Amino acid sequence: MTYGNPAKALVDETIWNIEPGDYDAYRTALRQGKPAMEAAQAAGGQLAIVHRKIKEYAVKIEALLSASKATINANEVIHSVLERETLRIIGDNAMRDEEKDASVERLGGFQEWINRGLKGEMTPLEAHRIAIAIGDRANWGVASASVSDELKRVYGVVYGSIRDAVRAAVPEVRDPEERLANLYAAKSDLEAMPDAQIAAPAGTGTAASACSSAHEENFSQT
Repeated sequence: MTYGNPAKALVDETIWNIEPGDYDAYRTALRQGKPAMEAAQAAGGQLAIVHRKIKEYAVKIEALLSASKATINANEVIHSVLERETLRIIGDNAMRDEEKDASVERLGGFQEWINRGLKGEMTPLEAHRIAIAIGDRANWGVASASVSDELKRVYGVVYGSIRDAVRAAVPEVRDPEERLANLYAAKSDLEAMPDAQIAAPAGTGTAASACSSAHEENFSQT
């Protein structure tokens, strides 16, 4: 499961026909201690635009959510979901006992992390920031040996639960939030693939492939 569609980001922001950017310049700038945004501007191309768009949408979303007086129940949106996922793992007959133990232990670490400073009620802005942090923790769906498939699935379920609660509380945030998730996925792909450009969907003048293999399942379906 992933958290956004990188190819859709390139189409929505009309940057599918632009070069991905100078990855070497980006990495060099980072090694020199420059902020990621400044490093991306040095790289140019899609990488620079994606970083800039992420900042723009983040500011817009935070403004929308900050104005909301709604509250979100953390127990319903997060805790009950984690409990359900724990029981699902324990009751999975396809898993060996040692696999279950390892998965439950990893899930416990995730629960401990997400519970830090978490109160019974969240504002939509607080919930949104938690969802973004989960996406960052999972590297926005990019294949990684450091995150097990089982834990990645739990990340996706919790992320989706929070996202849906935020959209229900503040409906007008739906479109910019989806665009932001797609941009984060594009950013992860661009940073992980220095020699490859993300393919845009057919009909935009590029190859028919809709996205990279790391994002074949789009978690942020709407």
